Amino acid sequence: MNNLDNTKKLVNSSLLVALMVIFSLLGTLPFFSTISLAVSPIIVALIYHKGGKMFTLAGFFVTVVLVSILMNPIYAMTMTILNYCMGVGLIFMIERNVSPLVNFIVLTLAVAVGFAIMTVVDLTLISNMSLMEFLGVIVEEMKLSMNEVVKMYESLGVETEGNEAVAMFQSLSVNTMLTLIPSMLALYSLVAATFIYKVSSAVFKRMGIMVKPFPRLSEIKANMFLIMGTLLIAMAGIGLVYLGVAVGEGIMLMGNNLFSIAGTVGGISLISYYMESKLKYPVFFRVLILIFIATSSLVSIVMIVGIIDSAFDFRKLTENGLFKIIQSKRDDQK
Repeated sequence: MNNLDNTKKLVNSSLLVALMVIFSLLGTLPFFSTISLAVSPIIVALIYHKGGKMFTLAGFFVTVVLVSILMNPIYAMTMTILNYCMGVGLIFMIERNVSPLVNFIVLTLAVAVGFAIMTVVDLTLISNMSLMEFLGVIVEEMKLSMNEVVKMYESLGVETEGNEAVAMFQSLSVNTMLTLIPSMLALYSLVAATFIYKVSSAVFKRMGIMVKPFPRLSEIKANMFLIMGTLLIAMAGIGLVYLGVAVGEGIMLMGNNLFSIAGTVGGISLISYYMESKLKYPVFFRVLILIFIATSSLVSIVMIVGIIDSAFDFRKLTENGLFKIIQSKRDDQK
């Protein structure tokens, strides 16, 4: 019986690894790279679900070997690392019965770690350059491209003197790029994690694997602890800047951006809830209003609304709002 069970696990894992190799190869194509990004981590999670830890670990090495033979070793290593890191985030979702917020944070961190490792491997093995040298090349290329754009516009009679976008690109430096890296990595990880979470939860549901589904827009709340966490990251960055640590400014900017994103998403969610549940606006009209708000100067007000909602929880979605916590403490003291 034990041998039969192991044979079944081996067959299932082998089929899934073969599928992983196919999607890793498809990742080289422009359109299919997006599909590969969503599907490959799901395959990793399914290997773990069907075969366990040993088959998942074996699948990693088999995938690297096969993709190395069919493509090249560096691509095989970088893509497999990225896919398996993201897959670990999905394995956490399957194994742990926790909230969608925790699932999302873990998946976002898994994407960030995978992408960071992939970048380091690429720089070390392909470019044979340090991060600073690589950023220097990017900055020079961007400046050259901007100079060509400026020449083209000037030949058409368009005045570019004093243009903020042109001035920003012309003043780019390696230190500026270094400051932007944490925020760019965080933004990429958030978008990728949202996409993977939505796709994987739908796939897992069809396969009878239960995970907490990604909430609808009107059900998302800017969690108070998440707001405080991003604020603490920004404050830590300020402290590092004060101490003269090079990465401090980048961490401060990342914390500030995450704080703004968390508040804005919470505020947009609250507005969506009232338009959907209270005002009964049709979907098309709601989407138009939200796009207008998100692209206008009103977004700052929406962010403040989202931060306030994280404390008072106007929709009563959770029990961890500041108002609820204070109220429960007062009730306990009576």
